[in-house]
Amino acid sequence: MDEFRREESGSQRFGFWTELQSLSLGDADKPFVTDTPTILIGGGGHAKVVLDAAQCAGVEILGFFDDDSDAPISRMPSCPQYLGGFKQLGSFSNATIMLAIGDLSLRSNLIDQLGQVEFSTPIIHPSAIIAKNATISDGVFVGPGAVVNTDATISAHAIINTGSIIEHDCQIGMNSHIAPRVVLGGGVRIGNHTLIGIGSTVLPGVCIGTKCVVGAGSVVTQSIVDNETVVGVPARSIRVGVL
Repeated sequence: MDEFRREESGSQRFGFWTELQSLSLGDADKPFVTDTPTILIGGGGHAKVVLDAAQCAGVEILGFFDDDSDAPISRMPSCPQYLGGFKQLGSFSNATIMLAIGDLSLRSNLIDQLGQVEFSTPIIHPSAIIAKNATISDGVFVGPGAVVNTDATISAHAIINTGSIIEHDCQIGMNSHIAPRVVLGGGVRIGNHTLIGIGSTVLPGVCIGTKCVVGAGSVVTQSIVDNETVVGVPARSIRVGVL
């Protein structure tokens, strides 16, 4: 895997620089820092997966915030220091921030609450396969065994979970969650704050809007409008409107 390099867009591109016009990729002026510790926001099951990936990748985790001091992450042998509840979040001069919560609504609220703090560069499990010219933004998590193929773009705070396949030229919106074992065909576009459920397949060229939900195991053959929920094989709409 090539070393990350800073981009003016705030995203990190493997192999060479790029400028993105269509996706929100976070703050443009943040320096890329490789030696700053990271604080995890969240202590549940997803936080355990993020912590494991960070440790495998050699990322120093300074501690974690969660409203539950006895959250599941606290029972890991290598648990970082408990730093307090979400209401105690503030600015951090000695660490970057990584959201380690799976719930998209809570993640969105925390992004707004945290404002202009410096978010972590991507945490990528060493077993993930990343194309040299894929673009991955700050705050992104890529889980074990995931594949991000050539010219794919992953926007800020997105989750590419365990074993997912993001094919060539896909665009994943900000704070979207691609759940374990999802397969996205080439050229798929996913809007912001969208959940693609476990084991789903999205056929090449399909566009899925903002704040959508694709149920686990679905096969999406047609594009989906904003705020739509679909399930089944082939996927059919069961709700349109804000959840």
